[in-house]
Amino acid sequence: MTRTRFNNFAPKALTIGAGGLFAAMAFSGAHAQSLGGFPIHEPGANASSSTSTSASTGKKGPMQIIVDANGPGPYKSISKAIDDVAEGGVVYVMHGVYNETITLDKSVFIQGDRGPGSGVEIAAPMNAPCLRFSPKEGTSHAVVANVQFKARINSSANACIDVDQGVFTLKESDVLGSGVRPAVRISGGTVMLEKNRISAGSEGVFVAQPHSLSQSFIIDNKILQNKVGVDIASGSRADVVIAGNEIFDNLDSGVKSSGYGAAKLIGNKIRNNKGSGVILDKYAKLSLVRYNEIAQNSGDGVAVPFGVNGVIEDNDIVGNDGLSIFVREGLKPKITNNVIENNAGDKCSKRDRRKGRC
Repeated sequence: MTRTRFNNFAPKALTIGAGGLFAAMAFSGAHAQSLGGFPIHEPGANASSSTSTSASTGKKGPMQIIVDANGPGPYKSISKAIDDVAEGGVVYVMHGVYNETITLDKSVFIQGDRGPGSGVEIAAPMNAPCLRFSPKEGTSHAVVANVQFKARINSSANACIDVDQGVFTLKESDVLGSGVRPAVRISGGTVMLEKNRISAGSEGVFVAQPHSLSQSFIIDNKILQNKVGVDIASGSRADVVIAGNEIFDNLDSGVKSSGYGAAKLIGNKIRNNKGSGVILDKYAKLSLVRYNEIAQNSGDGVAVPFGVNGVIEDNDIVGNDGLSIFVREGLKPKITNNVIENNAGDKCSKRDRRKGRC
């Protein structure tokens, strides 16, 4: 079947894309001025002199630092290691609990220990984020891998993981939100979330990137037990790719898109959410919903409450409590070649639905 061929092929294609992103963006110096996390090159600016100046004034330091909360070495704090490591350096973090907020303002690679043991846990103080990436240079690239982040319950911080601009990659990590704020909040730059477990947020991933040059790639994650799994805010203009994820057991909808940019939902399993599986809300004009399994959600499989352009095709929309696809009269996306079965709302007449009988 076409769907099977796609699912086998997609991860390889997405991995190549992620590699291209790494190659293009990895650990470079940049100009200080930026727009939405991207540098502004002024006419006549001398690139070589700018780079030279940055290098001459930049802080020197070791390229590798090991942090061990329980060891004899000098570094027991991740924040101290980040302050001291050179631009583009690597901070290796050994197993242990680190009660601190991590603030990144430069290119750095944070690698949690993969060996046996309890893992690396970063526990944020009350009303503070677990990690904030707000680089001085618009093209700074931070990579964080194999770390568990825990926000304090009911913390008023903007998010557990808060990304303002630059290029940021979070992979193979666990993000536990506060319950009242997003687990991951993206407000600028280019962001890759890959193979993470994201839970316990008001939103698992909240995308609010106001600049059209921004991009988010949400790939192969487990996003569960949030209020909304992935929420693309109405003011966002970024292109967002949501592919290969399991988005399940959220208290409201699985994915909600209200942004002006292109939202591409490809090859996800969106199931057992207490609201609709997917909501394409107002301003969502360039949506692509393809090759997804949208099943057993308490609301509609796909809900389009306002007129929306886009394509909904080649999905399995099965066993939802509402309609398979709800579209108000007026402008609507192209809907084709979906497998639609056993959705309770499809068995009701419009009159019965208006009277709340089913």
